[in-house]
Amino acid sequence: MAKRKIKKQRRKMGYAIVKNKGYGKVKGTKIYFEGKKPKQLKKDGSINLGKHILETLTAKFPKFRWIISKEIDAITLERKIYRVRTSEKLLRVMGAELWERTRDIKNDIVHHLFAVTFPTHFEKADTAVYVPGSLSKILDPKIVHTLSSEDRGAILKFLPDFIASESIGSVNLLKATTEIKSLRELAEHLEKGIKDNHPESWWQNFIEKNILIIQQGYIKPIEKMNIGIGNIKFPDFSLVTHDNYLDILEIKKPNTILIKHDESRDNYFFDTELSKAVIQVENYLSNITTHRDAIRNYLKDTHKIDLQVLKPRGIILAGNTEKFTRQKEKDDFRLLSHSLKNITLVTYDELLMRLKNYMKVLEEFGAEFSGS
Repeated sequence: MAKRKIKKQRRKMGYAIVKNKGYGKVKGTKIYFEGKKPKQLKKDGSINLGKHILETLTAKFPKFRWIISKEIDAITLERKIYRVRTSEKLLRVMGAELWERTRDIKNDIVHHLFAVTFPTHFEKADTAVYVPGSLSKILDPKIVHTLSSEDRGAILKFLPDFIASESIGSVNLLKATTEIKSLRELAEHLEKGIKDNHPESWWQNFIEKNILIIQQGYIKPIEKMNIGIGNIKFPDFSLVTHDNYLDILEIKKPNTILIKHDESRDNYFFDTELSKAVIQVENYLSNITTHRDAIRNYLKDTHKIDLQVLKPRGIILAGNTEKFTRQKEKDDFRLLSHSLKNITLVTYDELLMRLKNYMKVLEEFGAEFSGS
């Protein structure tokens, strides 16, 4: 359809030569038009934004013809010359946007100079007038690492008002997009860490730093509770749930052996190290329940948190079920895990799978919202 229209208009083509001195290097260029000469195209070849359009096309194409069309916007290559057709409607849109931006900029200049010259009557504006479209030209992920502290502060002040002005769906999409990026980097780090032979202390630091992102439902990690109650030992790592209860987390390494095989009965049982971890956590839970008032006061005084220290849960993070080679191993490990009271066993591969599944949910939400 566009090609047929171009062929028809080609028969009625005229041009004006740019003679306006203000056009600088593009002076002498021919501006073509299809049909009647546009009213805004003057005798000297000048037209609103004409100089800027010609400079843009000169920088882009080695050879071109700018053609003002009644209703066609198209770029075609004919005989090694680019025919750039811009409709009169597009030129009007450009002119309207130029008017809006120019008005704002001029008003800003007048107000600024009036404030300097007549300070008793005019106050200095806190910020310059924003020119629409400016942010879209500079916002690029590549600039994140070059932002100054002032830039970051300004963004942090700007975001709350921006988010408040958007619809709930847009805000959720923004949160999902941001979270996906963080989760993807974390998942890659976790997956690599599982393959590497890090010590237990490395994993304790990693989990403490990232647990609020990895596992939804927690609001604060708490390091070792140094409560002076005789020789009673308390866990190195605890977690506050979203409803203000306490969970105990015991962290072992991904290469921790989980189960061993009883060849005489063809059954599997907990390995010694994991059995010790289970007993350790059971002792922690017992001590916390017995001394819950002292612990509650300690957390209130030290961490300013008023917790319900009631029937705490124990979680042991250890091992990797991907090393299992038999279905019997998987089945027996599941039975053993479910037989524990108030203690949940979580393996590193399960933790990684939860993370990836949550990412998948966010990605599906983002795709669904973007397509709606």
